[in-house]
Amino acid sequence: MEQIHRVARVVTSRWFVKGAFLAYFVWACVSLWRFAEWARGNGPYVSRPEAVAGILPVGHFTSFFAWLKGGGWDPFLPAGLVIIIAAVLTSLLFKRGFCGWICPVGTLWEAAASLGRRLMGGRNLRPPRWLDIAGRSLRYLIAAAALGFIGLVSVQEAVWFRELPYMWVADIKILEGFFTPVFMAVIALAFVLSVLFGPVWCRWLCPLGGLYSVFGMASACTVMRDEKTCISCSRCTEVCHAFVDVERAGDVRAAECDGCMDCVKECPVDGCLTARALRRLVIPAWVWPLLVVGLWLGIYAVAKVSGNWDTSIPVEAFAQIIRSGLLEQQTPGFF
Repeated sequence: MEQIHRVARVVTSRWFVKGAFLAYFVWACVSLWRFAEWARGNGPYVSRPEAVAGILPVGHFTSFFAWLKGGGWDPFLPAGLVIIIAAVLTSLLFKRGFCGWICPVGTLWEAAASLGRRLMGGRNLRPPRWLDIAGRSLRYLIAAAALGFIGLVSVQEAVWFRELPYMWVADIKILEGFFTPVFMAVIALAFVLSVLFGPVWCRWLCPLGGLYSVFGMASACTVMRDEKTCISCSRCTEVCHAFVDVERAGDVRAAECDGCMDCVKECPVDGCLTARALRRLVIPAWVWPLLVVGLWLGIYAVAKVSGNWDTSIPVEAFAQIIRSGLLEQQTPGFF
């Protein structure tokens, strides 16, 4: 029985879950690259993975807002809409569950931050409070500007854009752009900053993190602290990778909280820190990731079965677009 509990703890640990999603995303990116090579005549056929829609948020948010405004479902690359809807619902229910348990980009920066904590005696450097507040404010400004701009695009323009052949292969161009010298230098700089100060991209710059934070603050499920049993040991605050002062909170509604459950697991007093649904139903820490992943995979399964996940574009059309040299052109229109 102890062995079963040990396996359960490993499987439901955040690094295991996030690592699994990261591994899948890497596989999807490799498959997309091989698909592009096949289209160019440089290798065997590899099916195009739909999950790569995650690397094209601007285009798919354009389609998402068009859908909200009555522009209909995207029949060309519907996986992008499904991923956005799943991320929003996960954040509404489980405290930015997408950021805390699924996002592969966040996993890379958190791994860098974890390395920094190991190298610097257990914690990352803390910037001055004014600088941290300014950085977090910048994230919301970027989110408001980016999403506001996309949201103002007319339904007609948004529908037109998702029908463009360029949009259908833009994920390949973005993927290939990852290996340019400038982008690699930016990645290296972000990694070093994350080692020193924690995941600065997620905390200060990511516009999607800003959007999901707003939903996360209204989450139906959150971490609660029992002031009567709290012994003020500060372990919950010290272990928080998002720098949330859990020890002083009653109901952890901080925008930075992503429901990682580290504070709940670290608390030495049984029942002092608990995850709860609607402030009443206790959710064991090991059940939380099962709910997050279950919701995510459930939404994917419904989309897959209902025909709202896979593209309707024939692979021959993808190949023709790629061979035409469209990837070498600049992004058209309002993008």
